[in-house]
Amino acid sequence: MSVVAIVACLIIIIILLKIFDNVKNKRTYELLRQFPSLPTYPIIGNLYMLCGSLNGVLKKADKVMEHHDRLVFWLFSIPGVILKKHDDIVTILTQSQDRETLGLSNEWIGFGLLNATYHEWKKSRKVLAPAFSSEMLAKYTIIFNERSSALVNVFKQVADTGQVIDVWDDLIKNNVHAVVENVMGISITTCGEKGDKFGHAVYETFQNMIKRFIAPWLHPRLIYLAYLKITGKSNIIKDLHYLPTKILREKMAEYRRGSVQLGKNLEDFNNYFSKTVIHQLIREGIKEPSFDETRMRDELLHITGAAIETTALNVAFLMLMLAINQDIQQKVYEEITELLSDDDMLTPNHLFNHLKYLEQCLKETSRMFTSVIGTIRRTHKDCVLKDNVIIPANTLVFSAIHWAHYDKEAFKNPYKWDPEHFNEQAEQNRSKSGLLSFGYGPRSCIGAKYAMLSMKTQMAYILRNFHLSTNIKEFTYDDLYADVSIRSKIGYPIRFTSRTKLKQ
Repeated sequence: MSVVAIVACLIIIIILLKIFDNVKNKRTYELLRQFPSLPTYPIIGNLYMLCGSLNGVLKKADKVMEHHDRLVFWLFSIPGVILKKHDDIVTILTQSQDRETLGLSNEWIGFGLLNATYHEWKKSRKVLAPAFSSEMLAKYTIIFNERSSALVNVFKQVADTGQVIDVWDDLIKNNVHAVVENVMGISITTCGEKGDKFGHAVYETFQNMIKRFIAPWLHPRLIYLAYLKITGKSNIIKDLHYLPTKILREKMAEYRRGSVQLGKNLEDFNNYFSKTVIHQLIREGIKEPSFDETRMRDELLHITGAAIETTALNVAFLMLMLAINQDIQQKVYEEITELLSDDDMLTPNHLFNHLKYLEQCLKETSRMFTSVIGTIRRTHKDCVLKDNVIIPANTLVFSAIHWAHYDKEAFKNPYKWDPEHFNEQAEQNRSKSGLLSFGYGPRSCIGAKYAMLSMKTQMAYILRNFHLSTNIKEFTYDDLYADVSIRSKIGYPIRFTSRTKLKQ
């Protein structure tokens, strides 16, 4: 058979498959025609929009989202809809419970809370809920205080020298310590070099997941596995998986020894072990075979990774914003010092019921520099938006959270960092869905309160010890880039002046 004949046969097969697809999915395609669409190419769909650097992808997305509140896109032959408006996003987050990552993150973080099907997520949520109860959050504040004090000691080394440092690395290292101790019940200082490698690997995880997403040629798993091997990134994955696996095995051995000592008295058994995340997983693993070592490890990776990145990013951005906005920094400082003396430990009461203006600042920081630029859901049934427009079943829906946070209808001056966006009156006048950084609805972040308490503690310790300044006069939207999260192109440069020196 000649080459021409082979090519002709392939073209005919493709045309027939396309006709079959159009007939089979006629209703879906008719409903999707309600939405505007970008130029689409055969086979690749809109994947050309994803190609480029991380900086370039954010700029491309900004241009697209500037003109569209709803938009159809195609990943190969898979249809999807992008939503920007708060009401639309809330509808999807409420009605559609199956998150979708297209399997692009599995090599890194496996299968857990962030990407599980709704059925599996409900199991995990039920297992892990006690680890984020008010009782456990109160216990975590002990570690928050210890780690925040340690962070202050790090910054004291450069205070009053006039030196400007990028605080990112110090914040990440500190958060790794706090999260590993609270979630896994072990001090990371005992882990030596493996502990340091784990912290680095967490940061690399988010960078590499988005790099795969914007490189369509890396989507096929076999090609990606080869790429990881060739580039040496498979070693980073080993560093990521090693520590939680090691700690998990040690805790499981401890659990078994405890069961021998305590016999079969379940009440004594449960009182003997805490309700930290790792112990909750081990309890479930003993009862439920599906919670094997890999599943437990993946849940630990999801929770530790999200907690480390989220709190570090928000604290870094808030430090920079307060260093630029001196009047707001002074107002936060006064709120802290009215509540606490120099040596006071923060209590659950302080964190839950006070420091409200600091909380406004953290919410505004989370709005402008959101930790998750968006989420993907797959509709398991038709989803009806408020104006009765239907998104058909089995459609990918990207909720563009970052862009929703710049909605002028929801926020008066969205491109200005202003804590008054979250004062009491503004929040009363705005939908509860105004801030979507921690999700909304049934699958909202299980660790939202944990993150807020951790960030409050860190900022309270930092501000009562230091006055913050920077060599940056203005920070604009153009200074941002995105991977899974929004980040600063210019870092987080801060100059520390001790409060004791200012008082002299």
